[in-house]
Amino acid sequence: MTGAAIVRWTEEGAVVLAVHGAFDGASAWALRHAMDEAPARRYVVDLTHVVEACEFAASVLAAWWRERRGVSLAFRPGAPEHVRLLASYGLELERAALALGWQPATGALA
Repeated sequence: MTGAAIVRWTEEGAVVLAVHGAFDGASAWALRHAMDEAPARRYVVDLTHVVEACEFAASVLAAWWRERRGVSLAFRPGAPEHVRLLASYGLELERAALALGWQPATGALA
């Protein structure tokens, strides 16, 4: 069982999956299953309501993404440490997060 709730909606042609609570191994597996069940080609994982984030969760989703050719997976960070964590696993930020000034190399807002 996950320590998080996953809320799903569609936004600009992408399935958005928002994590409320812990971004941990259990929530990462729940996200994988949600993405496997959806027929979308674009996903955004929203971490703006995350209270804790762990490396294992990022590694689970990085492995899932590498297995899916032609699928777009981007993240909406909620904190600088999310940006650094995602970047360390080669995961991408959504364009809107980059436009706000999140810097993947440092995790800081420009």
